[in-house]
Amino acid sequence: MNAQIPTRSLADALWLLVARARGGAHWLANADCEVQSLEIDHAAQPVTLLPAKPQANPGRQTYVASPRSSWVSYPQHEMARRLPPALNFLGRAMAGCALSPLSMLVNNCQLDQAAIFGNKLISTNLYPDWAYPQVSELQQQLLDTYPQRPLMLRNICPQVNPGLAAALQGLGWQLIPARLVYLCDPAQAGVWKHNHVKQDKKLLAASDIDILGPQQIQVADLPAIRELFRSLFIHKHSSLNPDFTPAFFEMCLESNFLDLYALRLDGKIVGAVGLYEHYDKYGERNWLTTPLIGYDQSLPQELGIYRRLMALLLQQAQQRQAQLHYSSGAGQFKRARGGSAHLEYTAVYSRHLPRFTRNCNELFAGLMQKYAPAVLKKADSL
Repeated sequence: MNAQIPTRSLADALWLLVARARGGAHWLANADCEVQSLEIDHAAQPVTLLPAKPQANPGRQTYVASPRSSWVSYPQHEMARRLPPALNFLGRAMAGCALSPLSMLVNNCQLDQAAIFGNKLISTNLYPDWAYPQVSELQQQLLDTYPQRPLMLRNICPQVNPGLAAALQGLGWQLIPARLVYLCDPAQAGVWKHNHVKQDKKLLAASDIDILGPQQIQVADLPAIRELFRSLFIHKHSSLNPDFTPAFFEMCLESNFLDLYALRLDGKIVGAVGLYEHYDKYGERNWLTTPLIGYDQSLPQELGIYRRLMALLLQQAQQRQAQLHYSSGAGQFKRARGGSAHLEYTAVYSRHLPRFTRNCNELFAGLMQKYAPAVLKKADSL
């Protein structure tokens, strides 16, 4: 058995223990959700629940806690962000009008009342490849515990968890397209033949910047790492991205919930990543992803800080003999570094709900399955 498995289990258990006691907002400033847990395959997994009564501004919930933010509010932000600043207000209004029918449908589906299983409130949840008997037992537990809520699992990718995806479909869950993600296997020799991979590797090996691993990063470095992440994902992109709290970064440093790495230039932290590695129970099928990345956007582009961080990610995946989940976005960049595009889904179960809600969910799933793949591929190419 891989020696890292107990460390991973302890870190996940610590995250869950505190989240159950203090709520999701302890780890994410924009995740006002309750965190409970259920057991599958003799291990406790989180279940996130948004408040039963909508908040004053539910659109401010991060997309990792709120399906409404994921499917309605985040696209509104993206549509407005692509317009010139002078048209920002008009752009938001236009985006709101364009997505109004979808917003109403999401309301009628009651998706923001879903019990989201296995949700660690990060961009990419990685799961064991649970089989049909385990998923069937889990489904019954969820139905017994949350009989009035839709049931949900985020981040279902058939290329990552083929058995889990098949089991969910076999039990009547609807797989709704959610993201276009990029996967890479560093064990394949062809990955290292890409010119961009070779150039990034040389950049990472250059002596002008120091690489700090989890053992070298100090508590005093955490505010800078947090600000690099926030400046990129919260300020530049969207306030609906996970806004990790100082407590989250401290927990990562103490427990390696995320393995923190940083790049230091002239005594200053200029880039950072947080790596999440998932092992199956036998340590034979590993996946690595990065829910946290940030870099100093004021530095000259020729320094290649982002490229070095991605080279570090690929290097770590190779050293850990893990397959790499590049997550979503920057499609052209990731394809040039061995990434292959695949649809990722959110699995929703609503057969136990009243007919009207069930019909709305079936309509929503049908529309998304028909139109979302093309929209996601188009958005990824922009």
